[in-house]
Amino acid sequence: MKRPIEDEESSCASAEPTESKQAKLASDSNNDAAVAATGNTRNCTINRRRGDVKKAILMLMYSGSGYYGMQRNTGFDTIEGALFDSLLAGGHITEEEYLSPGKLQFQRASKTDKGVSALAQVVSMKLNLSDADSLKADVNSRLPTQIRLLDVFRTTKNFNCKARVNHREYAYICPSYAFASKSRPIDITYRIDSTQLELLRSCLSRYKGTKNYYNFTSGRPPGDASCNRYIIDFTVGEPFEYRDAEFVELRVRGQSFMLHQIRKMVGLAIAIVKGYCRLEAMDAVFTYKRMDVPKAPGLGLLLNKINYGAYNEKYAAELGYSTVDWDRFEAERSEFKSSHILPEIYRGETDNRSMLEWLRTLTMHSYDFDRQDGPPTVFKQQQQQSEQPKQFEKDSQSEAASSEPNSAGALNTGS
Repeated sequence: MKRPIEDEESSCASAEPTESKQAKLASDSNNDAAVAATGNTRNCTINRRRGDVKKAILMLMYSGSGYYGMQRNTGFDTIEGALFDSLLAGGHITEEEYLSPGKLQFQRASKTDKGVSALAQVVSMKLNLSDADSLKADVNSRLPTQIRLLDVFRTTKNFNCKARVNHREYAYICPSYAFASKSRPIDITYRIDSTQLELLRSCLSRYKGTKNYYNFTSGRPPGDASCNRYIIDFTVGEPFEYRDAEFVELRVRGQSFMLHQIRKMVGLAIAIVKGYCRLEAMDAVFTYKRMDVPKAPGLGLLLNKINYGAYNEKYAAELGYSTVDWDRFEAERSEFKSSHILPEIYRGETDNRSMLEWLRTLTMHSYDFDRQDGPPTVFKQQQQQSEQPKQFEKDSQSEAASSEPNSAGALNTGS
């Protein structure tokens, strides 16, 4: 149950602060004198909120490791939760606003799932911007080092950071061995060749344009118009070395994305390059038949940029507002990627074998249509050495019985 918030006048005169709240606020040099004089930390919070309260844009970057996504969720550590804790501790928002973000007109540009990082995230809310530089410094001093506030500045009073997005860019960073032929033993010393890169680029290019992605999410019926998504481009850069491993970075730009969409787009591309199904599956998956599409691991998925081109041109240029321009922070973002994000991806691949373990599940997929348009078929494999995980057995509907290509261009493997 939410704790009721008393009237400002009476609460400032009578509320007794808790020891933990008083300790947090006492650490702020701007509040030391008031705390010592009144012993009332809530008085300091209210005073800090008076003044030049305007709609603000906050530009953020973070490593999602150890967090249960972006959105606040009671009982779980989230990025928004850490941000709101820091704003409250610094006296930049009241307890009532902390409990009811709608009073701040709070909005996020994009959600990110558990463990997903971001080199570009935006939230908008009402804040006292009389000293924006001090606010930024104070919030950063309270945030964990894996969450950084890059900038905070005024915007138009009706700005909505989600609605104003022109497009979003995600990156997916994975070890090169993810694309090795299924017949080849793989380890961290593997290096991708030009033939595989060209096949990968051919797969990714077929995602461009407006298509229906109901096969790339869950809980949507075939042909659901709400699953139409416009992909601007999907590319892969040149391989790069990190420590003793080689990685590739895939980048996809689109107006918006659905749950699991990018991970399934990557998963199908990997399955094709490795030889589990043919390139023609890229066409079959967009027909109005349910198809079994593997979902790549969440490790390596990264919100890379959020574009506000129209807003920057119309409001920043004409009215004198600051632009939401990530290039201004390219050095900081690059350093943060190297020091916080790549180490987590490397650790996940070497210690937890995230991609390697997932690759072993690719033989469990049929890459075929379900003729009844029900849940995607997952083939139950014959076991020779070990029992398959229970979740795959539970969902199994048929045995892999043929090595002939199926209607989606897949090559079923029964071993």
